[in-house]
Amino acid sequence: MTEKTGRPKFSEVKMLETVCKEVQADGRITKVHRDKLSPIFGQRLEKALEALGDRRVKKYVFQPSGRIVWIVVGKEREYLVMPAAEYCTCDDFYFQFHQGHLCYHIIAQKLAEATGEFDLIEDDDQLFDILIKEWKTTEVRVSKKHESAAEESTT
Repeated sequence: MTEKTGRPKFSEVKMLETVCKEVQADGRITKVHRDKLSPIFGQRLEKALEALGDRRVKKYVFQPSGRIVWIVVGKEREYLVMPAAEYCTCDDFYFQFHQGHLCYHIIAQKLAEATGEFDLIEDDDQLFDILIKEWKTTEVRVSKKHESAAEESTT
């Protein structure tokens, strides 16, 4: 199911990485790519492709530091994605990651980066702290909500 580290199934990560390299070389997502990814990701792939088509993947680049932050705009809010760690601030990641599933936000970010289909937002480093605080505040609120629900279910 998952590796001992709790990371997603090797097949999900490896297949996504392989297809993203192909997509980058081809310059677009083809039916062949979809056919490779669909059996593994199912509805998550469809949601990821929808996010791509709607330009809901954002790459923030802060200057002069060059810091990069990836955001995927979801149904309820903006989700912070850390692609190198296969991490997302969404509930699906929080509840399903231990089962070896990548959320659609991570899939969308990786496909967006491979195709170049994302909104590039360049801003000053002064805004970095403000935006990160905002994204983390939302994350903390969501985490505390889940902790409260978990406490109630154990009492």
